[in-house]
Amino acid sequence: MAASCDLCGYCNSELKPGGEIPAKGKKITLHVQNVKDLSRDVIKSDSAAVKVPELELELSMGTLGGIVTTVEGLIVKICEALERVHGFQLGDSTNEWKKKKWDDFQQRLSKLLSLQEPWTLIIDDALAASFVAPATDLIEDDSQLLIEDYERSWEQNEELGLNDMDTSSADIAYNMTSTE
Repeated sequence: MAASCDLCGYCNSELKPGGEIPAKGKKITLHVQNVKDLSRDVIKSDSAAVKVPELELELSMGTLGGIVTTVEGLIVKICEALERVHGFQLGDSTNEWKKKKWDDFQQRLSKLLSLQEPWTLIIDDALAASFVAPATDLIEDDSQLLIEDYERSWEQNEELGLNDMDTSSADIAYNMTSTE
């Protein structure tokens, strides 16, 4: 969904997946090694968690919402979101060690984007609605991209509201109309 204001120029877009809930979740692991990897298209749904093990960074499901961007854009958006959250906590009265910790983290983020060393992006989507573009025509030929389907845990199903979902009356109604 996208909206824009003709008066002020404000633009907003929101990504909402459609269709049935898949039986399995999807974990996408990308080993980022070069500039082309930073330009890969990314669809991160609002049900996806993001991890960058080299930074010890983990964003839980729902953080940043659903976005369409690139690998580089995702890291920039993460940095911007963290700056918004921590900006007020890093004023003049902040302890020096907190400022240093934040500055160190920002430097480590910058190193990721400058590709001073390879790093790993993991998108774990319990609803399998996220995507990272392969560098080749066939996903199987992209040695830096690993896509794994997995059984969701009870906790993931609970967080998504799937453990208590009862569709039996809808199933009966659907079967009645489809056989007539």
